[in-house]
Amino acid sequence: MHLEQLDFDTLNQMTGLGIRNDTFAYWLLVLHDSSSLYAQDADQAESVMSYRYDVEEQGNLEGEGPEGSLVPEVFVPIAPVTLALRWSPFPAAIEALGRPLHADVNKGDTLAVFSPQVIPEILDLALDEQHFNFLLHHACARALKENALVLLVGSPGWAYHSQDCLEEEPEIRKRMKELGFVYTLRKPKSA
Repeated sequence: MHLEQLDFDTLNQMTGLGIRNDTFAYWLLVLHDSSSLYAQDADQAESVMSYRYDVEEQGNLEGEGPEGSLVPEVFVPIAPVTLALRWSPFPAAIEALGRPLHADVNKGDTLAVFSPQVIPEILDLALDEQHFNFLLHHACARALKENALVLLVGSPGWAYHSQDCLEEEPEIRKRMKELGFVYTLRKPKSA
């Protein structure tokens, strides 16, 4: 897999599902332990992202995952699992941060580990790209402050047009803010 082939259409085709998905889910994290299986293997990282998607909506935002405590020992999220419409953030991340230190792709499930950079917030972008740039700016700033890395996990095949349950849960969103999330919804506000 060439890094140039991490666009939405290519990753979507790699799922092998034979259906046309319109959604890409991604999770942007500050990575503290790059030796963790969840920072090395795309399938494992995607399984935790999928698990977190479900538990975020239940308000379970701290530490426990399917394999034990991951937050904050391995990584720290800066936003909930995010949904994008027919767009993958990996090309934008590579453009902003350069070649990843590590990348893994399996049937569309993708992860990349980056060295953080000081990046400007760019406002003249399409909605999903602008939102990702906003999140990436904050992830990099926090990773630089904590002498950590940036982990990006993603997968096609989610449901963009389903209701964002987080919109109806002000207590969960308040808890996200207390934990340092810079954004508390799954999609950009005007989506």
